[in-house]
Amino acid sequence: MHGMRNAAAALNNAEWCAAVWRSHGLPVEQKLGLWVCARETPQYYPNIVTVDVAADPRPQEKFITDMARSDPSLDVSVKDSFASLDLHAAGMTPLFDARWLVLPARAEGVADGAIEAGLQWRRIDDEPQLAAWEAAWRAGGPCSPRIFRKSLLLDPRVIVLAGFDERDAIQAGGIAYDAAGALGITNVFGSRHAFIQALGSMHPERAVVCYEAVNDVRSAVQAGFHVLGPLRIWARRT
Repeated sequence: MHGMRNAAAALNNAEWCAAVWRSHGLPVEQKLGLWVCARETPQYYPNIVTVDVAADPRPQEKFITDMARSDPSLDVSVKDSFASLDLHAAGMTPLFDARWLVLPARAEGVADGAIEAGLQWRRIDDEPQLAAWEAAWRAGGPCSPRIFRKSLLLDPRVIVLAGFDERDAIQAGGIAYDAAGALGITNVFGSRHAFIQALGSMHPERAVVCYEAVNDVRSAVQAGFHVLGPLRIWARRT
């Protein structure tokens, strides 16, 4: 069961990365058990995500090495979804190790618990709200270039949630992507617990998947997540 959930978490994340790539007008390829964007990608988003745990890593490593060497000016990053690649030959180094996590559907405190008081949770459904959401997520940091564009809102699988205070200001939020039989969550800020509660109240029948750096896994387990397999993020900075 954990193997199936691990594969679903990796595929969900690849689908989400591809959605972000496409929202920027970037090409998406699928080959050798990889999802690929061979162009400069938005901040924090990789060029390659592995999705097939059974794939032979050697052709994948060769493809990534060839891609990196073909454009020395490109900042290349790879989400090695099963921590199975050695990309040193491509001039890449590991940024961090992480673990996939799953919160089963109807987990205690998500679908059945009361929403944490103090914020009103609503789905973001237009461009001005999305711009305000990204500004809140960046917590005052620079918002240009934008990562999340209005075309994302045209994808019915994208769920952008915001927690509004009594002044109608965004104090918390996160994104969920409905793919591969689960809701993959990302870019959570403010109260993670409240975000998951709000999401669970809207979609109690869906499992939630994500990943966390190894040092942050314990807090996720305390929140009810189950630990799945490892992943590794690689990067080459020019």
